[in-house]
Amino acid sequence: MKTALLVGGTAATGVAIAAELRTRGYRVTVYHRGQHELPELSDLEHIHGDPHHGASIEHDLARRDWDVTVATYGRIRHLAQALRGRTGHFVSIGGMPVVSAQPGVPLLEHHPYETQEHAPAGLKGLLPRIVETEQAVMAAHARGDFVATVVRYPYIYGPHAVVTQEWPVIKRILDGRLRWILQGDGLLLRGRCASPNAARLVGLVLDQPSVSGGALFHAGDTRQFTQREWLTLIAGIMGFRFEFVDIPIALSPIGRSAVPMAGDHTWSRSVDVESGVLRHALVSNELSRHALGYADAVSPEDWLRKTVAHWLEYPPHVDGQSGRLEARDFDYAAEDELLAYWDRVVAAAPRCGSPLLRAHPYDHPRAIAAPS
Repeated sequence: MKTALLVGGTAATGVAIAAELRTRGYRVTVYHRGQHELPELSDLEHIHGDPHHGASIEHDLARRDWDVTVATYGRIRHLAQALRGRTGHFVSIGGMPVVSAQPGVPLLEHHPYETQEHAPAGLKGLLPRIVETEQAVMAAHARGDFVATVVRYPYIYGPHAVVTQEWPVIKRILDGRLRWILQGDGLLLRGRCASPNAARLVGLVLDQPSVSGGALFHAGDTRQFTQREWLTLIAGIMGFRFEFVDIPIALSPIGRSAVPMAGDHTWSRSVDVESGVLRHALVSNELSRHALGYADAVSPEDWLRKTVAHWLEYPPHVDGQSGRLEARDFDYAAEDELLAYWDRVVAAAPRCGSPLLRAHPYDHPRAIAAPS
């Protein structure tokens, strides 16, 4: 029987990746620290250890080998080093913040790496290591240590996500917060991917090593949504409707708690946050569709409905530990203060100018014109 090592496995995509592996006939081993256990993975072999250090990895894996390895967690460069010659295909899971901003959309696999100077505030120290990891994995492929592929994730939504972007919306609905402050009118496009869709891409990568070997793929749903549309979808699932209020960044700088979900800008380019620039970070799965025959396993609407149901049943901890949400993510007093100020500004604003409407630029003759 074919064997697979899944490193991590207890966050958003783990269950779905394990399902893709099982479907393909793999006997799956899950290697993680053992701090979180999921019932969906209880029948699999588990290795509890520390996938962050070369010495612990060597000890934990005990010179075993696997046909394929999917590394979603840990220090992947150490895992790649330890598994040289011990796995046939090594799939490294990374993230989109390593990609530098480019004019236009979407962000593509061949775009250059982000610089440390412009890196998101939450990744200033980590970004160079992440880049080094991708390069080390590709170098291992070039040496023939194993077939290697890098898959970059955008925000992954679904049950078991470490940090959920849905709960700030759900909780405000439960708390009856009718008015939602937007910046840029909520037209920002950020890449998202349902966890089964990310896992489907991983499965296709493993199916076609001659195509995926030495390549890099971006995961992402085929259909993407603006921030306003995403909020509206969640509200609709819960039978709620927000009153959106667009307030300029000049009145509330990016990342301040008076605007809902401001903490998510921890993962925006620091130079943009400091300059007050909202920049699209849209991903495209075009390469995987053309090269691997990728198609979404689930629709965003259906998976978002399941995601909302999960968080309603299992609300996440809001304690600020390990990067999780904290009380300041729900700073209703600051929101209300900003809304009250904005209402006064709008009430006092002059009505400048007059309506401007242009006629259609082409003639529409009502009768047949005589030849000239």
